[in-house]
Amino acid sequence: MGEGRDYSVGAYINRPLEAATSLIVDGLVLSINASGEVILCTNTAQVYGVANRSSQDKVARTAGITQFLNGAALDGGVPVLRSGIVELQLGSTNIAIAIGDRIILHADDDGTVEGAAAVAVVADFGLTVGYAESVVAMNAGGKVLVSLSILKGTAP
Repeated sequence: MGEGRDYSVGAYINRPLEAATSLIVDGLVLSINASGEVILCTNTAQVYGVANRSSQDKVARTAGITQFLNGAALDGGVPVLRSGIVELQLGSTNIAIAIGDRIILHADDDGTVEGAAAVAVVADFGLTVGYAESVVAMNAGGKVLVSLSILKGTAP
């Protein structure tokens, strides 16, 4: 492992993005539809993976224009992480998060996350994104470092 590198982001797979969806930031949680396209995950959907980057148009960015491509205009899909340790976007509000806290989808239904109580029922495992590896104050916003624990082998 390289000097100064203290965690692995894991391997990624390129997946097509749903035609009407664009990713305005990296670190958003995704689910997958029946066509095999990734979409922003809601707080009741099965977690598929995490967007490794936004869908910002790199050509427009070099010209000083902020433009995000949707799935119909994006060539080659988006890199999706399914394992490893990643930084995830927090929702509009969040409870205080301690290391080891369970991380779930936020009620904003936009692929952002928040902390949660311990798993209460088996269905909670499907809604778990991972477990916190950093401390975040209540309603701090920003990102949280998470060790992914995504349930695999389930259909959309």
